[in-house]
Amino acid sequence: MRPLTLLCWLIIWELSLIGTTRAQPAAIGEATAKASTSSSGDLFLGEVLATLQHRPSVAARLRHKSRLHEVALSGSGKYWQRGTGNQQVTRWEMQTQVAGKTASYIQVFDGNHLWTDRTLPSGRRVHRLDTGRLQSRLRITNASSDNLKSEAEWDTELAMAIGQGGLAEMLADALRRFTFAQPRPSQLNGLAVKALVGQWRRDELEKLWPELAEGGDSPIWPKQIPHHMLLLIGQNNLFPYVVEHRRVDDAQLAASAVGDRPTHDPLLRYELFEVQFAAAMEDSLFEFKPGDVQWSDETALVLERSLETVPRSENKTER
Repeated sequence: MRPLTLLCWLIIWELSLIGTTRAQPAAIGEATAKASTSSSGDLFLGEVLATLQHRPSVAARLRHKSRLHEVALSGSGKYWQRGTGNQQVTRWEMQTQVAGKTASYIQVFDGNHLWTDRTLPSGRRVHRLDTGRLQSRLRITNASSDNLKSEAEWDTELAMAIGQGGLAEMLADALRRFTFAQPRPSQLNGLAVKALVGQWRRDELEKLWPELAEGGDSPIWPKQIPHHMLLLIGQNNLFPYVVEHRRVDDAQLAASAVGDRPTHDPLLRYELFEVQFAAAMEDSLFEFKPGDVQWSDETALVLERSLETVPRSENKTER
């Protein structure tokens, strides 16, 4: 299994077991696509990713909102990005309230390692990924997989984003897991944006939901797995202002003009605002020191899971 973008699924999978709710068979068909599909929306999002990867700097504030079963959570945070290509470094900071206590999430990519520092009511956990090692192995693994669009124009940006965190990895993760319809004009607080609605690639959905492959007359859609997603991209600057994952209860929004705007009750949403493209940033922002806490290196675990999607014969060749 390719690692989930940690920021995208933090609240959803960190704090709960996956629950289920009834979904109509048609909803599942409409919410999945063939992995080989390359839509105009995918091409547009690839351009957005490439533009983001080549910005010298980005600084923004953010609001995030999520639903954990019957509990609605919200919070705030900040995002920083500096440098391009192999020189890019990033930092996320987010806070929210969980069970009446403050929970925080910090993600720092220092150019070599991706650090994640989670503080939840259950305690603090710090993890590290060796990005160079991860990228090298995943390029080899994905070279034989038709799951990744190896001939896509944005393939270089996809490869660069692996394991680096930040907005770029979030967009790259969306390109791998969803296929996007043609962008449509919309508005976000008076700002002209392009709305992109993404439907699951069926093989990617089955990785999170193996029971889907078994079929049946009454499919059950897990509550904590998004039905589809919405991206709102600045029309003039191609910046991703909103990343929203929607509940199965909002399945009808995927094919509605109303769905081109954020929903009032998303499964998970990040909204970036007060965005600056020429902000001064201290080097210390992109340094991470775990202090006295015991941290773990997740690189070997992520690499092991990445091989689960490769056919057995190819696994043997790799070894």
